[in-house]
Amino acid sequence: MRSVRTVVRTLIAGFFALVGPVLAAPAVAAHAQEVQQHSSGTVSASSHQLTVSIDGMTPSFATSGSTVTVRGTITNHTGSPVRGAQVQLLTEAQYFYTRAGMQQWAAGTTPGYINVGQAGTPAVVKGVLRGGATARWTASFAADVVGYPQFGVYPLAAQAEFSDGTASGSARTFLPYWPGPDSVRPLPLKTAWIWPLIDQPQQGPCPGTLATNSLATSLSDKGRLGTLLAVGQLWSARDHLTWAVDPALVSDANVMTRKYLVNANSLCEGGVKERASAAAATWLSSLRSQTAADPMFLTPYADADVSALSHAGRTVDLRAAYSLGESVAGGVLSRSFGKNGNSTGDGGSAAIAWPTDGAADVGVLRSLAVSGGITTAVLNSGEMESTTAPYDNAVTSASTGTRTSMGVLLADSQLTGILGSASAGSPPSAQFAAEQDFLAETAMIVAELPQQPRSLVVAPPRRWDPSATEAAKLLKMTSSAPWLRKVPLSSLAAAARTLKAHHKLPEYQVRRSELGAGYLDKVAGAYSNLAVYEDLLQKPLPSLLTMLDTAAVATESSAWRGAGAGTGSIALGKLLHYLIDAGNVQIITGTKLLLAGASGPAPVSVQNNGQLPVVVKIVVTLPSNSQLTIGNLSDPIVIPGGETKTVKMTVHSTAIGTTEMQLQLVTKDGSPLPGKPKTLSVQTTRYGRALLVLIGAALGVLVLTSVGRWIRRLNDGKADGRSGGTG
Repeated sequence: MRSVRTVVRTLIAGFFALVGPVLAAPAVAAHAQEVQQHSSGTVSASSHQLTVSIDGMTPSFATSGSTVTVRGTITNHTGSPVRGAQVQLLTEAQYFYTRAGMQQWAAGTTPGYINVGQAGTPAVVKGVLRGGATARWTASFAADVVGYPQFGVYPLAAQAEFSDGTASGSARTFLPYWPGPDSVRPLPLKTAWIWPLIDQPQQGPCPGTLATNSLATSLSDKGRLGTLLAVGQLWSARDHLTWAVDPALVSDANVMTRKYLVNANSLCEGGVKERASAAAATWLSSLRSQTAADPMFLTPYADADVSALSHAGRTVDLRAAYSLGESVAGGVLSRSFGKNGNSTGDGGSAAIAWPTDGAADVGVLRSLAVSGGITTAVLNSGEMESTTAPYDNAVTSASTGTRTSMGVLLADSQLTGILGSASAGSPPSAQFAAEQDFLAETAMIVAELPQQPRSLVVAPPRRWDPSATEAAKLLKMTSSAPWLRKVPLSSLAAAARTLKAHHKLPEYQVRRSELGAGYLDKVAGAYSNLAVYEDLLQKPLPSLLTMLDTAAVATESSAWRGAGAGTGSIALGKLLHYLIDAGNVQIITGTKLLLAGASGPAPVSVQNNGQLPVVVKIVVTLPSNSQLTIGNLSDPIVIPGGETKTVKMTVHSTAIGTTEMQLQLVTKDGSPLPGKPKTLSVQTTRYGRALLVLIGAALGVLVLTSVGRWIRRLNDGKADGRSGGTG
């Protein structure tokens, strides 16, 4: 139930929304310019004005008795030298009523109840500010002089002015205020951070090989992943960070701790040879040792696109992605994950999923529960209403559509956007804007409903790239802000799992950003080829099978969404070509076989063009009315890599004529190998038997003739002897 204070504030906000613009417009026009950018708000150089930016403020929130010091730059875009340029700070003792009001202020549209006035004395630029030149400025004011009345978020601007006080350009930001001990203070907001270590997967089917060498820079001390790890480790205990780790990243870094190849071809040849990376070894060792006691959960291997896989009905792939991820990360990091492991590292056993973009429907939650053993999902706050709607609260629950519910933690989507608005390469003003906007938004969440116990989950973009300074300031702010109370993510997850389903998500909602059906159809083809290839191999090592399976899962990474689609297609193409080349086993035989008799041998050769030994069988398919029978093909044929083996099958025919048979190679379990069957035409003549009969008859005639002649000659000799005796 809302407090009286909240109701009154809401009525006042409504009143000022109606009449405020009329009352405050003249004062607003006199004291502030509309800004062009979020908080840092500098005017573009083409405006021919003085422009101002804010890139620092101490302290980041005001208290009773504090002096607020603001720093920044002023640049002359007038085209002429300017003498006496100055920067005047502007603020107001009227707090923002809502987060929407803050957004209006940041966008340069002043809410009607905000009427900023001068605070402190202006900072004057010494000497002449030449055209195109930039100077630094520092200005201060006392918080008590302004008279901030209570806890809340207040407007603060820096206005560039000419020497006569004429406004030229401005930059806007926010100033939270924390009152003294005698004032009414809000209940602190339970706040949990997710700290992501996620990157684009690099490994394919070739051992010790990466697609690119981008991690060599990213894992270094000043690289993106090096920065996230180093800063996270410094603040993990104080802010109770929970690490979100992609097992593929851990595996890729592990490959780099030894000599490795970059961008080899589908035959695992060529590419660039790289030495073992000291940065990768240091990063991995630090992750293993320094976070051993920290809360941590895993994404599925390669941060697989769980929504796309669920919508495509490929829950088997999702199950494999989770199983492989737990096995790979557990082996490298020497800690236990999964249903039997302590994935949170702090005594909890919650299995947490963080779908890409924090988006899910009922079917996705059901797939996560069944395939990943997930009990809590982290979604973005735009996916469903909070339990204290219209006010923010992270802890809720949703139905999975099977008479069960799943705990849901709503990560504030506006904070995610703010954290992603600046990177390590952004100017100081943009980084300051992200830091101060983050702090002010958290204060505004509390101020909207100050006496209601609520929770907040902070989830940066998955491949967040802050500078070390920005990341450290954000965590320091979280630790120092008195309206925030740091808690582990697992404690909020445990609370969410006790709730009944508060809201049912859509049953089926395909997002345009997720991997498309056409691409996943090609992935399905790769999985089919992979299953045949793994069945083809003779006693493959478990490590080889794991490598092949992870290469397949990597083609389903959420990194291949949007701009990454081209790279994903390349990874998929390399896997398909590898399977074609490595599993290239074929029959070598003629197209015709002449069978002179009723039976005869037919030699058939099988060539293994891959590098690993395979086991195959030859399956013969005959026409239904054929009178041929085939023998001597029941035994499997083992063929070493790069060799050819010949077997002699026995062909028997009971009739004369021509028959076409189909020869097909299959694995030891009977799965046919890719490619068309070999056609062999068998022609049976039986001319051999007829010739033997004819030859036998001819020999018989010859023998009989010879015997007859021999008998006649013998008789003739006897007759001649008798005649001589009587003469």
